[in-house]
Amino acid sequence: MGLHQGSALSPFLFALVMDVLTQGVQEGVPWCMLFADDIVLIDDTREGLNDKLERWRLALETKWFRISRNKTQYMECRFSGRETESEVEVRIDSHLVPKVDRFRYLASVI
Repeated sequence: MGLHQGSALSPFLFALVMDVLTQGVQEGVPWCMLFADDIVLIDDTREGLNDKLERWRLALETKWFRISRNKTQYMECRFSGRETESEVEVRIDSHLVPKVDRFRYLASVI
């Protein structure tokens, strides 16, 4: 599918295609937020996040899309107030996903 960049149809068609491609892995807000090609995945544990990343990777890469390893990051929030020590690293395949203190999503710093 090819559309000129800036076409009024481009965002709609991209959203439609992404919705179909990821139908089996999407979860409700706030666990999964998808806007165009920006995706936020939330989980209680690093293990759970690794599982979600792998399901998204398979869903997209089997249809010739690719998760950008260079743009992917994770942020740990301790809303419960309890400290959790985990040796588990967040990865996409063999690529180590960097941990950050804040990130930008839809022009907002979180």
